[in-house]
Amino acid sequence: MRSQRILAALLTLALLTIVPSAPVQGDGAFDSLISVTDSRGKVTNLTEPAVHVASFGAFATNTLVDIGMIDKAVIFDAGSEFDKSGIPEMRNISEDRFVMVSSANKDMVVQRMLALVDEDRWNKSSDVVLGHGYSYLSSVWNALEDLGFHVVTFYPDSYDGIVQVVEDIETITGADHDVSGHMVFVKEHIAERLEEEGITNDSEKIRAVYVSYSNNLMWLANTGSVTVDFIAFAGGVNVAEDPTKASPRYSADLSLLLWLDPDVVLLDGYYPGTAEEFKRKIGSDDVTVYKLNKSWNSYCPDATEGLWAVACLFYPEYFEGELPVEEGEAADDGWNMMIYGAIGIAVVAVAVAAVLLTRRRD
Repeated sequence: MRSQRILAALLTLALLTIVPSAPVQGDGAFDSLISVTDSRGKVTNLTEPAVHVASFGAFATNTLVDIGMIDKAVIFDAGSEFDKSGIPEMRNISEDRFVMVSSANKDMVVQRMLALVDEDRWNKSSDVVLGHGYSYLSSVWNALEDLGFHVVTFYPDSYDGIVQVVEDIETITGADHDVSGHMVFVKEHIAERLEEEGITNDSEKIRAVYVSYSNNLMWLANTGSVTVDFIAFAGGVNVAEDPTKASPRYSADLSLLLWLDPDVVLLDGYYPGTAEEFKRKIGSDDVTVYKLNKSWNSYCPDATEGLWAVACLFYPEYFEGELPVEEGEAADDGWNMMIYGAIGIAVVAVAVAAVLLTRRRD
């Protein structure tokens, strides 16, 4: 019996050693009103974080995954299905949790949301619909709002705008602002390093252009584009910028592209061909063509990966490897390694103690 008591004590000590307390997203006390202004200028006020959300946009689904709040989503738009979005967490989601969100399918969206209310899976006073800010969807949002649903839309046209989207979704769901904060850190980290290296004048920076692709047409990005922000924040000069153009994009042929004489062409991820094929069309060996990932210009944290990838492309001598992390985050990683080490030591200690006690009893 004495041996069993000793063994029990050792097991208890081991468990206390290997189960450290860990912070949980949004586990702090909530003591203030939530107020979010969306892309339409509409203000949504909540007395506490939403219990449920409708993720009507793959950007929202991606963000919910990244901030650890995907379990709050009870319904998704069809564009968030795995075969369309490529988001791994969507692979095994049941079909009945998706709905096609469009102006033509407005009544179906409304009926699905009302059904969630009837099933007690949605509370109109506290839960929030996260949706695209495209004007053609305004009839859908108006119909839901007329029925008492909270709707928050997003339509940013800059990197900082995407950071704000992520921060707003963090706020709505009650998540900590770790992801949006990291997005800001990466941008500032790149800027500080460029300044340290003396890359401050346009004459010293990489000359670049973003070639957008939509409806089988190529466009040169002027201003008001997330990807143009990639160029600026990664230490480049957008040679396609033209203040006389009213539109942030304008059509262009390959001869104009060559005339602009960029060092790097950032090719839209939706372009159907490869970067090598596009470079052959340009007919210049002096231009680097880099095809972007489709998700990097969406309204989600993936934009940070895009910004870092472009910085590494422009200045490989200064930027390389994985996304940088703040010192506090690195310290957390070190703490985790210490925890895992303690787990291993405790497990071994328990096993050895068990063997010794068994031998003594025999």
